[in-house]
Amino acid sequence: MIYFYYGTDTEFARKKAKVTVDSLLAKKPDATLIKIGEEDLTLGKIMELARGQGLFSSKYIVFLSRTFDNKDNKELILKNIKEFAGSDNIFIFAEGKMDKLSLTKIEKNAEKVQEFIKPEKSLTKKQALALKGEKIDFFEFADAFGKRDKRGLWVLFQEVLAEQVPAEEVHGIFFWQVKSMLLAKKCKTADEANMKPFPYQKSKEYSRNYKDGELENISSKLVAMYHEAHRGNVDFFVALEKFILGL
Repeated sequence: MIYFYYGTDTEFARKKAKVTVDSLLAKKPDATLIKIGEEDLTLGKIMELARGQGLFSSKYIVFLSRTFDNKDNKELILKNIKEFAGSDNIFIFAEGKMDKLSLTKIEKNAEKVQEFIKPEKSLTKKQALALKGEKIDFFEFADAFGKRDKRGLWVLFQEVLAEQVPAEEVHGIFFWQVKSMLLAKKCKTADEANMKPFPYQKSKEYSRNYKDGELENISSKLVAMYHEAHRGNVDFFVALEKFILGL
């Protein structure tokens, strides 16, 4: 299986690849992680990775970073791309700009292909708004969290990653929604909660999707996550994705 991230924004492509690696390791803790950079690959090494298994694990998760910068590696990988695609092991690539012919071969065989372009060269609408200092509309994101729609929330989170939205903004939406649900749950009226009637009623309805004590626990987790991320103890995006998957 292949996950292929590439583009002119190599830093973000690598970051997205790392998020994928960490997420897969969380789901498959017995897997063996192998990291490969620009060093020379051989046909024997490729076959070993594609067909082999870890000594103490059932699968390899192989993280390949900028391997296509090496012309020989690129040709060898593309020639044997079907071996990667058909393997029980998982291959995550973080590469730079790709030529059309190579990309076509990869797209035919990869589970997922995603391009990351530097903002100054190609802006999405939301990126442009962010650069102008305007707020991004996260109501859909907050609603999915309130509904406890794990799948929908994860899909939206992938869009947020692709659009390079800061982790602090995503965390802020979570914290705001939890606070709103806690207030609506504890207060009998919108005035008592110091909220307008519509958001109060919606937050009260969403709070019913969480058992007693869960919202308080989630609030504590979010506070701890924020501090741990800013101390450099955890990757903020990885922590957020794990949080979503654990809802």
